[in-house]
Amino acid sequence: MSISDIARLITPPNNPNEAPQQHDWSKIEATLATSLPKDYKEFINLFGTGKIDNFLWIFNPFSQNENINLTTQVHVQLTALFELQAYGEVLPYKLFPESNGVFPFGITENGDVLYWHTVGQPGAWTVLVNEARSPDWEAFGVIMTEFLFKVLSRQIHPNAFPSAFPSATPNFIRGH
Repeated sequence: MSISDIARLITPPNNPNEAPQQHDWSKIEATLATSLPKDYKEFINLFGTGKIDNFLWIFNPFSQNENINLTTQVHVQLTALFELQAYGEVLPYKLFPESNGVFPFGITENGDVLYWHTVGQPGAWTVLVNEARSPDWEAFGVIMTEFLFKVLSRQIHPNAFPSAFPSATPNFIRGH
């Protein structure tokens, strides 16, 4: 799967909001102390900030909205998981920056969080979904673009997602 496969299912905006300049990625990766998957960077470059079918946000490190800014949400989401661990909840995965830890990259309107399982090189990181307010995690064993393609083409359906998602004609809504 490639970003062009996603673009066949949801039309990218003509003028993506908060799309980066090429050199901007190195600054973000330095801030996060990790490289990011190529397919993720291609998605943000092509789509910018926005919502998939009025339900799913992919965090954008260039967004001015802290609720969908990758750099901010990595801290917010991992802090929440660290706090759950501190109160005794056993998580099925390590947390980034630990080796093979989880790294958040998206969120749904319901609060379900999409994570990368950071095993191996960034291009091999697979998708996990943690259902909102639940200890339930679902592993998909595919990279982000394959996950999005399979969800949008109804080949897979995360248990945490509503049955109405995606719609028969999924779209991308430019956001800010």
